[in-house]
Amino acid sequence: MPPEARGRIQAAEVFRLTLLRSLLCIKNLRPGGARALSAWCASVCLAACFVGGARAQQQQSNPVERKVLNPITDTPNVNPLQQEQPIRPRLPVRAGTAAGQSTENLDINTDKQTVTGPEGARVVVNEGNVDARIGIFRLQADKLTVYEASNRVVAEGNVVFDQGELQRITGSRAEFNYATKLGFFLNSTGFTNQTEDGTVIYFTADSVEKVSANRIVILNGEITACDEETPKWSFTAKRAEITLNDRVRAKNPKFKVKGVTLLPLPYVSVSLKRRDRASGFLTPTFSGSGKKGFRLSNAYYQTLGRSADVTFRNDIFTKRGLGFGADVRTRANSRSYFNLGFYTVKDRIFGGKESVDRPDQGGSSFYVDGVHYFPNGFLAAADINITSNLAFRQVFSDNIQQAISPEERSQVFVNKNAGDYSFNFLARNQVTSLPNARIRIRNLPSIELQKRPSPLSYFERLAVYFSFDGALEGVSRKETVENLAQFRLEANGEPIITPSVVQRLDVNPTFAVPVYYKGWSATTTASLRGTYYSNSIDPLTRLVLGRDVSRAYANFSFDVRPPALARNFYRGDDTLRFRHVIEPYVVYRKIAGINNFPRIIRFDSTDAIADTNEIEYGVSNRFFKRHSTENVSGKTPPPSNGETNDTGDTVKGAGTNGQSKSLAPLSSRPEEVLSVTVRGKYFFDPYFGGALIAGRRNQFYPINTFSGFTYGGVPRRFSPLNVEARYRPHPNLTTDVRTNLDVQGGGVRDLAVSFGINRRLVQAFQTFYYTRAITLAPSLRQFADARGKEAGTLRGAQWSPYIFIGNRERGLFGGAALFFDFQNRPGKNSPLVSSTLTVGYAWDCCAVTLQDSFFNLGLRKENRVVFSFRLNGIGTFGTEQIGQNFR
Repeated sequence: MPPEARGRIQAAEVFRLTLLRSLLCIKNLRPGGARALSAWCASVCLAACFVGGARAQQQQSNPVERKVLNPITDTPNVNPLQQEQPIRPRLPVRAGTAAGQSTENLDINTDKQTVTGPEGARVVVNEGNVDARIGIFRLQADKLTVYEASNRVVAEGNVVFDQGELQRITGSRAEFNYATKLGFFLNSTGFTNQTEDGTVIYFTADSVEKVSANRIVILNGEITACDEETPKWSFTAKRAEITLNDRVRAKNPKFKVKGVTLLPLPYVSVSLKRRDRASGFLTPTFSGSGKKGFRLSNAYYQTLGRSADVTFRNDIFTKRGLGFGADVRTRANSRSYFNLGFYTVKDRIFGGKESVDRPDQGGSSFYVDGVHYFPNGFLAAADINITSNLAFRQVFSDNIQQAISPEERSQVFVNKNAGDYSFNFLARNQVTSLPNARIRIRNLPSIELQKRPSPLSYFERLAVYFSFDGALEGVSRKETVENLAQFRLEANGEPIITPSVVQRLDVNPTFAVPVYYKGWSATTTASLRGTYYSNSIDPLTRLVLGRDVSRAYANFSFDVRPPALARNFYRGDDTLRFRHVIEPYVVYRKIAGINNFPRIIRFDSTDAIADTNEIEYGVSNRFFKRHSTENVSGKTPPPSNGETNDTGDTVKGAGTNGQSKSLAPLSSRPEEVLSVTVRGKYFFDPYFGGALIAGRRNQFYPINTFSGFTYGGVPRRFSPLNVEARYRPHPNLTTDVRTNLDVQGGGVRDLAVSFGINRRLVQAFQTFYYTRAITLAPSLRQFADARGKEAGTLRGAQWSPYIFIGNRERGLFGGAALFFDFQNRPGKNSPLVSSTLTVGYAWDCCAVTLQDSFFNLGLRKENRVVFSFRLNGIGTFGTEQIGQNFR
């Protein structure tokens, strides 16, 4: 008779006897025999469950043939479907006491136990739900035979071995020495502890040998992070070693996808450390580029103690040459770090020799990035980026912003704060590359002492705040040009070349008096500023002179803020709909004393200050709604008479019958949904004390503080009207609009519109810029430049949309990032400057990503395709490395 039929007959017999016994109980049931009835019901249910469980047990496959589904939780009994377990003896077996052996007790729970042999050499056979424990080790099986003489156990049938939460091994048969904790397992599956990113590594093997307390050897095995019968990816090897909390090592493995061999490898190492900093080669990466050819990147990682490491990188461009670089990272403490690195490319090794059509665009770059907090309160920071030439950065940088940015800045900063005072040291070098000139401005050294505003104790009834700025600096400026004749025509003079150090001494004490009265606030600020320069400039020729120059001026401002006007708007059910707040302001500003502006060399914003006599005015309209933080309904509770707001004040609104309407309780907070600000200026002196030169682009304080776009090409009484609007109906949705309107009939001068939405599965952002080359009114046309337009204004239109849909960790995802320039088109017809298209799919243990990047910057036009295959717990194959700061 087949075992399945025999099992079903035995189960039916048990059910029949249980049912007869229960019917006899009912026949003899007396009043008050509710317990017997309950017992009968329980017996019937138990018998039914047993029959169903017996059938399920006959149909269920051997656990050895399945993956371990939940490796983190505790292991259940091997046969959990069997309900009756009347015999569960505990057999304490003491391990041998020989030298080097454990003295822990072996505790065994079992259904049936048979003991043979003399004391000290007994053979104990345990059958049925055997559960043996010794220390953190646990061994479960259908049958377990203990040989006390040799401290050995033999487990058979549904063997499950656990070593705490670090490792599990299953098999059909196992031999284990409970004194040495060594043994082997046949027909095994299992898992090992989690990797650094939380991935669990699974394995199957013909046999597994436990050769030490933390190391096992897998023979004819398969290793993967996929929890399924046919894994999406795996490594197979004749021999592999797993060291707990260290790594998995395999020689000559084969990489498989869905059981199909794709790539034989010489060696594979998978880290199992929570924080892995082991030296070794990183995953090779590759990509394709039309201009530079196929790109293969290799890297070697070397640890330098516990808090430092270095990564050496090599790139092969099949159509250009070789690239080499290194990155060094260090950490002094949890907040302090210091990183440095370099990258260099030897160009024109491959793909043809150097020629006029194929210039050598190789070069090198160097960077330093670090912050250090000293115990005595000093703070030092460094941000250094040095590139040998602009062409190298434009051709070999992967970031479009680095490729098109004309600026390169390096600086070192030291700060110390003590009370109201702040000491600062700055060393900075800034290089700006223009089409015909390269401008280098250097601050070395720059020592600054600041005092933050604090009240003076001399004035008891009037609050007077005093602050101070003082600096002693060495500055320089050097302009290197390619076409001197063209530069002289455009700049109306010679290139500026100063001595290596131009001394600049600056002193600026400031007094401020704020006054508040019945909702009105007025702040009066007065300062005196004196600046000394060891060199000056000839305004006609732009030649630097050895004659010193001093600048002294007074700065006065009066800032008035009237009380804000507010009104609440309600719905029909008397709940607050929104609040409208109007905030006007007026600022009068006067700077006087700068009568030598043309003689001052412009190094930075400290020097670009001119006389002014102006009034700035503006008004902000803000709209608020109540955002509920506790109410389930999300609605503000209706107000009632006599209630107060969060500050205890009763607020009266436009309610019916003059009833007072209170603000919402503490369970809600105000949230600004919409704000619209309109600003403008009126200049009493449109020439700014002679600093403004009509017909040329002028950027100096206070013109450059009002708008990011220039409007100083002509003398004017009224500035353009600046409008800023921001709409934020939800924390994840924002729209921002900024524009300048010409009040002299020019219309919209410029426009910037940005939009962003950030949801769990959808992220979308876009920015649009638009500027006009302004045609001047007839009364101002004498100030037009050679184009007949207002100087400094250019026509331009740029749009940069970005959208990403999906979850990178699960399922289908993809996105696109585009950049359009509708005015300056590098290509013949298309305004597309760059694009990055990404599409991928992520499973539970791996992910595939394909990315296409396109650049068309005039000097550089290329298309790069990148393929990425991520293996959870292993790494990523094929994608670009995040390498040097330059890259």
